[in-house]
Amino acid sequence: MSTQHPEYLPWLLGLLPALAFVAWRASLAVRRRQLLLGGMADLLLPGFSLPRRLLRDGLQLAALGLLVVALSGPLFGTWLREIERRGVDVMVVLDTSRSMLAEDMRPSRLERAKREVRGLLGRMAGDRVGLVTFAGDARRICPLTHDATSYGLFLDDVDTSTNAVGGTAVGEGLELALDSFDAEYPAESVIVLLTDGEDHDSDPGPAEIAYKARARGIPIHVVSFGTAEGARVPVRDNRGVVSNLKDKDGEFVLSRPDEALLETIAGIADGAFLSAERTPFPLDELYTKRIAVMPGVTRGSSTREEGVDRYQWALVGALGCLLARTLVRDGRPA
Repeated sequence: MSTQHPEYLPWLLGLLPALAFVAWRASLAVRRRQLLLGGMADLLLPGFSLPRRLLRDGLQLAALGLLVVALSGPLFGTWLREIERRGVDVMVVLDTSRSMLAEDMRPSRLERAKREVRGLLGRMAGDRVGLVTFAGDARRICPLTHDATSYGLFLDDVDTSTNAVGGTAVGEGLELALDSFDAEYPAESVIVLLTDGEDHDSDPGPAEIAYKARARGIPIHVVSFGTAEGARVPVRDNRGVVSNLKDKDGEFVLSRPDEALLETIAGIADGAFLSAERTPFPLDELYTKRIAVMPGVTRGSSTREEGVDRYQWALVGALGCLLARTLVRDGRPA
């Protein structure tokens, strides 16, 4: 026997002191009867019976115990339940350009973005997720999959060396993600773009891809990483020495997120724009409010053996105990 809610079963232990109290009260009633009536007890109260008194109170406690058992959901027997696996396809497009090394978000913009993606994996059930990274070019790191464990391994290996070409080609990353979906289910597909938005002359441009996504009914949700004040970009040379990136004029590069561009992309593609600076858990919010409410598509079903909840049996037993109690008299005055 097993139960759906075993946390209620310890309540049954509370019946033990109640049972001891009932026995004490019954013995006290016998002593009082003898003390007050003495030898006239059987004549004046001929119907009194200690066993019947104990039986009445025991039936009441048994009914209470059966109610606790019913509350715990006792399982007897099994049945086969058909489980449909429904979900949406989510392509994560992750910026791996050097500007994502900026540390205005701890430990860095890139690591903060990867942490958000890991949190998203923990919330997805039945959905497929894929990964595209981009810097100056775009690469499909992981195709759409249900395997969160394998996906996490691919994600762990992502850094600024994942893409061979420097720069930030947002449009190419979005285009590769758009081409990764099944054309048969556009309404069950969504792109999540994680970037600081510093686009360096993408070809095609991100706005062009956003219009293509809108035409196919695929929203693009965008999360911006970086603070409005911006930050310098740390780089590590071959000897492991860390310095800040400089431009061709020898000035330190100050990286700021291009929120205007990112809001435009999300607006064109019927998506949402969030800033990781102002939203503690942006991907959690996106999933809860935008992705989880999508209808999804059934990609398979399976059967699962489950126990049958027999709480009704315990309730019937409790009612039977209460009914039996009304039929047992112990000779006390009405």
